[in-house]
Amino acid sequence: MFCGLEKGWLPTTLLGAMLALPLSALAASELPASVANGSLAVVTNVTGKAALLHAGRRHGVVALDLLERSDELALEKNSQVEIAFFSGIPRVFLLSGPGRFALRADAVVSADAGARIGVRDLAQAWRTVQIRPGMVGRASVALRGSSAQALPVQAPVGLQLEEALDALRWQPPYGRGPQNWQYAVRLIDADGAVVFSAVTRDTEVALPATLTWLREQPYLWTVKASADDGRRAESATEFRLVDRTTQEHMQLLSQIAQAAHAQRPDADGTAEQVLLAIALEQAGLRSEADRRWRALAAARPAFASFAATPPREP
Repeated sequence: MFCGLEKGWLPTTLLGAMLALPLSALAASELPASVANGSLAVVTNVTGKAALLHAGRRHGVVALDLLERSDELALEKNSQVEIAFFSGIPRVFLLSGPGRFALRADAVVSADAGARIGVRDLAQAWRTVQIRPGMVGRASVALRGSSAQALPVQAPVGLQLEEALDALRWQPPYGRGPQNWQYAVRLIDADGAVVFSAVTRDTEVALPATLTWLREQPYLWTVKASADDGRRAESATEFRLVDRTTQEHMQLLSQIAQAAHAQRPDADGTAEQVLLAIALEQAGLRSEADRRWRALAAARPAFASFAATPPREP
C-alpha cells in the first residue's frame, strides 16, 4: 500500500500472483535479511541533486549508497531519491525535494513541511537480499571486463543459471576481427568426457538444447583459434550450474522484478532491478549480475558512472 501522491507509484499486488511457485523458492523467501554494519537501506536511484549527512560528514548522494539510522538527506527542488528499506517490513521510499529527510529504525521521515515522501511495500522475497558494503559499494560493482588474455572468454564463466547456458562466447584473439580466424571449441564434463564440440569462424557457438546438465558439477570449456597466416591462440575456463534452490529463488526474484517493471514502465522506480542485481551478486552469479548492472547503466543516469569505471577481472 502506498502513501503520498507520487505519479507512477501504484499499489504492489505481486505476492498473490508471484508466489505460486515451487515450495523451495517459497521457503527461501522467508529467510531473514542480513543487514551489515548498521545499514538499514540502500539508495536505488537518484534524480537531480541531493546531499547525505552521515557521521558529521556531507557528500552527494549516489546510487548504491548505504544508509544508517539517523542519517539525513537534503534534496534540492525537483530532485528525487529512491531508497529500498530492509529494517522491518521491506519497503521503498521515494523522497521528493526540496526538503530534508531523516532515517529512523524502520522508516524515512520528513524534516521539512514541504518535503514529500511516497511509500510502497516490497515483496517479502526481497528480505533475503543482504546489504553488504563490500558488495554494493560503488567501486565493487564496477562493470567487469574480460580477462587480459590473448583469447578472452566471455561466457559462461563461474556460477550460472540454467537459462543462461545457451551458448559459448569469446572475443577475437588480440582484438582482431573474426574473419581471419577459425575456432575449435570443446565442452568437457567432470568425468573428462567431451559432451560437445564444434568448429566455427564466429565468436560464439550455440549449445544444443538436448544437453543434460548436472548441477554443482564443474564443466570445462576450451577454445582454440587458428589464423590463416598460421597464428594460434587458446583459452579455457570453468563454470558450474547453481543448486536447485538458488535457481528457483533467482527465478522468483526475476519474475517479481519483471512484474514490478511492467507495473511502472515509465516511472523512476528501479528498486526491484537493483535488488535483483544485488541478489545475483550475493549468490555468486557474477556474470548475470554484470548483465543487470550494464542494463541499469544504459537506462538510468544514476548508474551511468559504472560504465566509465575501469573494468576489473572476473
